[in-house]
Amino acid sequence: MLDGGAFASAPSQWRSTAWSMIAGAQGDGEHSRQYLEQLCRTYWKPAYYYARRRGMNHHDASDCIQEFFARMLAGDWLRTVDRERGTFRGWLLTALRRWVSRSRTATGMDRLTIVHDDVVKLYEKEDEDASPEHLFNKSWAQSCLDEALRLMHEEQRATSREIQVAVFARYLEETSQSNKVPSYDMLSEAFDIPVTTVTNYLHRARALFRTYLLRTVRETIDNPDDAETELELLRSYLS
Repeated sequence: MLDGGAFASAPSQWRSTAWSMIAGAQGDGEHSRQYLEQLCRTYWKPAYYYARRRGMNHHDASDCIQEFFARMLAGDWLRTVDRERGTFRGWLLTALRRWVSRSRTATGMDRLTIVHDDVVKLYEKEDEDASPEHLFNKSWAQSCLDEALRLMHEEQRATSREIQVAVFARYLEETSQSNKVPSYDMLSEAFDIPVTTVTNYLHRARALFRTYLLRTVRETIDNPDDAETELELLRSYLS
């Protein structure tokens, strides 16, 4: 059974995104498995959203996606992934489409432990008319943003930019929870810094975040020069 705890303990050096993780996963031994588990952790949410929108209820989708990733962990599916043939997002969506079509209801499996209640609640808030592909791409885009923010947090910890990242993360959190931009006065009070400093921090952190997002996106496409185009696609999925 896939276990969320195993993912949480994965060493930080194995936290890169799609293509780097694929390269690391295409081998044998514990290091390869760590890469593969990280790959599954990063992209199970888009897969779950896709299965739900294809008509599965929560439990059937959970079981189906668990088996999908379990087969990926146990087998050599990733050996068929060719970086020169397109995006990893495209490969994963194609593999999911075939898998879900073959096995609408997976049985005899332990319940998936990494689909948490908050994800189910978020799914229930999605547009009922959205296609499975749209929800997959939207969740994929959010996963890229989450990964970029996590990397920024991790790499800027204990640096002069740490406070900038903290202010930016709080700004994003407040915006997401309330669906409106938080006031700079609130951020000023929360971090005990002047409003002008909040403005400067957010300006610098946005620029820094963009570099991390581009870095994340480049790891999911065949041609790094297409990163800007892919970034615009991700933005369109989130709009």
